[in-house]
Amino acid sequence: MIYSVPPQDEERIKHTAGLKLIVGPELRTIFLGMDQWRDELIHSSVKGKNPFRDVRVREAFTLAIDEQAIAARVMRGQAHPTFVMFGPGVNGYDPKQDIRPKADIERAKKLMAAAGYGAGFELGMDCPNDRYENDEAICTAVTAMLAKIGVKINLTAQTKVRFFNKIAAPDYDTDFYMLGWTPNTYDAHNVFYNLVASRAVPRGEVNYAGYSDPRIDSLTDRMAVETDQAKRTQMIGEAVGIMQKEFAYIPLHQQVIAWAAKANIDLVQLADNYFPLRFVRVK
Repeated sequence: MIYSVPPQDEERIKHTAGLKLIVGPELRTIFLGMDQWRDELIHSSVKGKNPFRDVRVREAFTLAIDEQAIAARVMRGQAHPTFVMFGPGVNGYDPKQDIRPKADIERAKKLMAAAGYGAGFELGMDCPNDRYENDEAICTAVTAMLAKIGVKINLTAQTKVRFFNKIAAPDYDTDFYMLGWTPNTYDAHNVFYNLVASRAVPRGEVNYAGYSDPRIDSLTDRMAVETDQAKRTQMIGEAVGIMQKEFAYIPLHQQVIAWAAKANIDLVQLADNYFPLRFVRVK
């Protein structure tokens, strides 16, 4: 049995006698974070201010990144492009909100110019190269896309141990980074509590971007204790709407889980990509 099949090997395995490919949706969302915490980015050519504190810059970055191309070419179709930080299968997910704006380089350039960065700027980007499917390749593609609006990315792609040691607390040593998150509770509150709410550990523990909005904090606290399902779903939708309007993060896609096994092996594939041995049967 192979746990996580590289996309480039899937067709070969699918057409090999005696083997089978097991494919299904995964809960993990791959996204990009932008440092909105510091007054000045650590590795940027912009001095005395932080470009990411301007919503026009965050929107420009979002519009410059062609996720459809990433999903089709880098991920070889094994990804679900998204504009929400959690996907299908997570309580609170609403497909009506999962409408990603189309890539628009010209509008992105206008937004950059309006924000005072018409000539672009330089900054650092951090990415793992052994954590997610095609992680370094995705970051490389993002780097090329942002170059079209004058942004020069100095990409640092390294092993997950070094990557997390760099971008996580206490230093948060990053301007711009890729991360993936699986809400193991299968509920949207997990995402808001860990990734989006203002940092007040343990709340916001993985909010490496330092994003902070009191409306999100209030909704996160309230949805944690609300027992009326309709009201709670409304809170989740409201929080998603705020994030999207503010371009707080740049969601990219949910990965597709691909496993492979010999034909005589029965498996149970869970959406959180855990592999429970107790469900394995050999015929």
